[in-house]
Amino acid sequence: MLQQFPNKILWLASYPKSGNTWFRAFITALLNDGEVEINKLGTDGIFSARKIFDNCADIDSCDLYDAEVKLMIADVFRDLANKEKRMDIIKVHDAFEADMDGKNIIPEDVTHCAIYFIRNPLDIAGSFANHMHSGIQAAVDKINDTSSSLSPQTGNLNINRQFRQYLSDWSSHVNSWTLRPSFPVCVVRYEDMLENTFETFQKILAFIGWAYTPGQILKAMAASSFEALSRQEAENGFNEKGRKSPKFFRSGRKGNWEQELTPGQIKEITAMHGKIMNKYGY
Repeated sequence: MLQQFPNKILWLASYPKSGNTWFRAFITALLNDGEVEINKLGTDGIFSARKIFDNCADIDSCDLYDAEVKLMIADVFRDLANKEKRMDIIKVHDAFEADMDGKNIIPEDVTHCAIYFIRNPLDIAGSFANHMHSGIQAAVDKINDTSSSLSPQTGNLNINRQFRQYLSDWSSHVNSWTLRPSFPVCVVRYEDMLENTFETFQKILAFIGWAYTPGQILKAMAASSFEALSRQEAENGFNEKGRKSPKFFRSGRKGNWEQELTPGQIKEITAMHGKIMNKYGY
């Protein structure tokens, strides 16, 4: 199926802890006849990976400031797409933003489409706290912070494995990916992935333009179920787990916020994000 859209990129975009990794595992199983190994997911990396940038640009990005990276990164992914005779599948947590010259950091001309995974921010808080190995209030603050980012750089230089990923607050992140791009974007609720997995995954595949049989989808679903992925992590670990986090696959359920958040924390999130939450049925 990847050969259907050569020289194009499929973006799997999301605010962190919104179902992106689960769907990547599903795609891996789908492309591999129902087999998936969580430490060898069959997609093509993350937008913020310094290794992809360095390989394509043939420079050491440690020598660049973050703003300089952002000026070049769209061309890096254009080059990556144009070298391939198939479609690349790239995960991205960055907000859909512009560089300091006003040009979008996501190269729209080589984009096939994007899937944007969205999750109730009240549930993101507990999951994000687990990932960061922090208190829930720190996660609530991050969800509400318009300057929030992942992998902040020391002195603006790129010394981590990943570049700085500017998130903004949760609502702004959602709006950036659902309102700004000129290419097609399919918005997928994590809760629908949980409650109507087959129908939701089938809808996503149809949006991408992939044709798989119900049997193939069900087989990939079984291989990438929360229980199957959690079992693999328990046996072999997961290289995408937060360094201090006890585990990546925590519970996979919705509604944990009712037991995890205080009334004050619930109010903080809903006061800032109520408009977008209502828009998506939260």
